[in-house]
Amino acid sequence: MHDLLFSVNAVFPLLVMMGVGYGARRLHWVDENAAQKMNGCIFRIFLPCMLCLNQMDADRSASVDVRTLVFAFVATVTVFLLMFWLVPRLCRQEEARGVLIQGIARSNYAVFGIPLVLSMYPGRDTSVAVMMVVVVVPVYNILSTVALMIHGYERGHPVRILRGILLNPLILGTALGFLLWKLEVRLPELLDVPLRNIGRMATPLAQFVLGASLDFRRVKTSAGILTMSVAGRLVLVPLVGLTAAVLMGIRDVSLATLIAVFASPTAVSSYPMAQQMGGDEALAVNQVVFSTAFSTVTVFLWVLALKRLGFL
Repeated sequence: MHDLLFSVNAVFPLLVMMGVGYGARRLHWVDENAAQKMNGCIFRIFLPCMLCLNQMDADRSASVDVRTLVFAFVATVTVFLLMFWLVPRLCRQEEARGVLIQGIARSNYAVFGIPLVLSMYPGRDTSVAVMMVVVVVPVYNILSTVALMIHGYERGHPVRILRGILLNPLILGTALGFLLWKLEVRLPELLDVPLRNIGRMATPLAQFVLGASLDFRRVKTSAGILTMSVAGRLVLVPLVGLTAAVLMGIRDVSLATLIAVFASPTAVSSYPMAQQMGGDEALAVNQVVFSTAFSTVTVFLWVLALKRLGFL
């Protein structure tokens, strides 16, 4: 029951923020044009700032569970590669393919996953959960950019795709944060305070815009694809990933971290990326909303099952 309550408490604030955005749109306080412009700001300003600061804050003194980090890296890349091969064979809509790939392969680890691990193991060494950000976030951003550019505005233009990867604001923010972390650079308070305020705004603002962009009338037109996406994200990916982790002997905090990587809902930042890069934005919104809602049940079931089996 404690794990179920935690899952609900972790997800419910996201649903509330999306509900506020949805209400603002229905009351005509925010229109489609305003939502799109806010998305541009989230994609180019707020999310890169948040990712940069998250990288800079990584704990240098923490012990490193190399095996779990390497496993997560290889598994995440493998899931993306499988989706690159499988999705075009299952989905006929070109603009939906890139969105579907990232919707299944990319989890909301930074926002949902880390608090999950900290709640499951209070007072324990959870450094592997913090270090995991350095491993999975760059992979998510780079391969999601590739997926969206191949099946979005830039399909058929490899030079533009490469340029889009190198100049993607999320990738630039992550790379800059890692460089500053590596060089042990600390920002002066004059810059650190306002930048942190900007970074803190990224997630709630993205959730608000998600709600403002939600159109339930368009769910019916993509019900099959949406079902495939949510089932893939919350059931198939964690089933395969966690089974492999257990067979490799990964246990306790490390396994809980992999639950957070594989079983978390679709990343909130996947919507502004899709909207800015020519993907099916309605599908992207619905992926985040429905995977977040259903994750309150599926995450609880994964945690409960692995605890009962003695792996946590």
